[in-house]
Amino acid sequence: MRWLRLYLTLGLLLSLGGSADAGWLPKWPWGAKDHTPKPEEKPAPIKEEAPPPISVEKLEKMSKEGNPRAAATLGKMYFDGVGGVKQDDEKAAAYFRQAAEKGYGLAQFNYGVCFDSGRGVRKDPEQALQWYIKAADQGVMEAQLNAAVMLENRKDKEKALQYFRFAADGGNPMAMRKVASLYLQEGQPTTNIAEGARYLQAAAQRGDPRAQVLLADCYQKGLGVQQNYQEMLNWLWLAAQDGDPEAQAKIGYCFAGGVGITRDTMMAFKWYKSAAEAGYAPAQVALGNCYLEGSGTDRNLKEAFAWHRRAAEQGDSLGEFSLGVAYSLGRGVEEHKAEAVKWYQKAAEKGYGPAQYNLAACYEDGTGTTKDAGQAVKWYTEAASHGVVDAFTALGFCHLEGQGAPQDRAKAREYFQKAADKGSADARQALEKNF
Repeated sequence: MRWLRLYLTLGLLLSLGGSADAGWLPKWPWGAKDHTPKPEEKPAPIKEEAPPPISVEKLEKMSKEGNPRAAATLGKMYFDGVGGVKQDDEKAAAYFRQAAEKGYGLAQFNYGVCFDSGRGVRKDPEQALQWYIKAADQGVMEAQLNAAVMLENRKDKEKALQYFRFAADGGNPMAMRKVASLYLQEGQPTTNIAEGARYLQAAAQRGDPRAQVLLADCYQKGLGVQQNYQEMLNWLWLAAQDGDPEAQAKIGYCFAGGVGITRDTMMAFKWYKSAAEAGYAPAQVALGNCYLEGSGTDRNLKEAFAWHRRAAEQGDSLGEFSLGVAYSLGRGVEEHKAEAVKWYQKAAEKGYGPAQYNLAACYEDGTGTTKDAGQAVKWYTEAASHGVVDAFTALGFCHLEGQGAPQDRAKAREYFQKAADKGSADARQALEKNF
């Protein structure tokens, strides 16, 4: 049996940092993500009307006389069951319709919400969108947001961007964030990228923590702004103080690597812990790694396992991989090879290269699972596609020996050469010995 090697410690740099050189910083272990509400989080709350200064009877009279504001106010009262009336969704929808058909923007938005939620009318997304657009075109910000989200969900990015921009230009931080995320997508022209950064700056200055994290990401990468680690840290501090766990975790990462700030493993541990306790999975992995290495705290393998497990149970691929390694080695938990394979499989299916490599090695060796050379080749191939150097070496041996793949010396040499070019001593040795 030829050599087999599991990846057992990959990922520790993610928590511990390896150098004060900012060259490692662009390789964030986790990326800033835009948490724009998804369509299922709609409808937005009904737009509040000012409390009626007159009686329900008077409002009803005014509504019958064709006053759209009176009808819209009655609709709001019946929708919520306030102002001396019982909740009645059908009456609410009828009043909203009356005002909406007269062109009253807030009522058009509210009538759209009725169709969106199925309250007082049959649920009808098409009708909801039509009424949102009518209201949006009159400047109702909530309608602009809901219309934009629905249009984006329908893959109409150009029109979605139009309505997000309307809301953003009206001062809505979430819309600013969304416009920025669309402008900052890969492949956008430089002018759009700079515009995206400007929208993020505006949202961040309004105190939006998610925008602050995204803006920090721009300063870290030099995306639409001049690369500036101090500015990156400034925006992370603001978001972290507002309780944003991703910002807290990234500050921990900066302390761990000494980037933009003096390296301090105890401070890194503190910030990871804050983010981990808030449920942020990448921070839970990093905190587990701190316990694993005794970085910023006492070494504690059981605590390391516990935090890696929390991340894994949230579906974090690095957490799943770390759990697999723990079960492989009996590190902080009783050794259990089959359980290790289970967690490698989960991470491998999410595209995590080191887990794919370890899973392949388990199939090749029959460790924790039935020996299966075909599955081994499949997962080595996946790992190689994600840049795992030893996977190229492993594929070289598979083709050299005809294990799980046709024996093919030319292909074996090709794989060994790829690994050797990436610095693998094992691959160089295999080339010297076999070719």
